[in-house]
Amino acid sequence: INRGTVYESLKKLAKRGLVSLSEKKGRKHFIAEDPDVFKHLFKDERRKLVLLRKDLIKSLPVLEGMKAKFKKRPVVRIYEGTAGTRFILEDVLKTMAGEKKKEYYVYSSADIRKYLYKSFSSFSDRRISAGIKTKAIALGGGGELRGLDERRWISKSSSAPTYILIYANKVAMISLGEKNTPIGVVVEDEALAQTQRFIFEDLWRLLK
Repeated sequence: INRGTVYESLKKLAKRGLVSLSEKKGRKHFIAEDPDVFKHLFKDERRKLVLLRKDLIKSLPVLEGMKAKFKKRPVVRIYEGTAGTRFILEDVLKTMAGEKKKEYYVYSSADIRKYLYKSFSSFSDRRISAGIKTKAIALGGGGELRGLDERRWISKSSSAPTYILIYANKVAMISLGEKNTPIGVVVEDEALAQTQRFIFEDLWRLLK
C-alpha cells in the first residue's frame, strides 16, 4: 500500500481515537487502541444521531412549510431539438398513465406537426396501447386519426407557429427556432393547465 495513503488513513483513525500516536527520536509511531474503544465510539455516534433526530423532528414543520410554498410556484422547463420534443412526448405518456381520466388536449399546428413526431414515430401506437385518449383542435391541413382520438378544425388553410399540449397539470408549447429546430417550453402549474382546459373545451363545443 502506498506510504502516503497509509499515513493519511492513520491520521483519520487517530482523529477517531482508534489509533494513538507517539514520537521517539524524531520518528512517529502509530499504535492501535484496545478494541474496547469501539464500544465508546458507538455510544458517541448513537448519542449524536439521537440529537440529530431531535433537531430534524423540530425542523420538519418548517421544511414542510417550505415545500408547500414552493410547490405552488409554477415550474418552467425548456427543451431544444428533436431529443427535447421526444422528451416532452415521453412526459405526456408517462404523466397521463398516472391520471384517472386518460385524456389530454392538443392545439395541432400543421407547420410544427411534422417536426414534432419526427423522432418519435411510434408515439401514437404507444398512446393507443396505453389507452390514452386525445382531442385535437387543428390549424392547417393533414393529421390522420389513429385511434382513441378526435379532431376538429379552426382552419384547414392556415397554420400556427406553435403546437400546444395540455395534459394533467402541465402545458407544453413547441415552436421552431433557427434552422427549423424545435424548441419546447413545459409549464407545470395546475391553475394554468386548468384555465387552458376550460378554453379548449369551450372552443371544442363551438366547433361542432
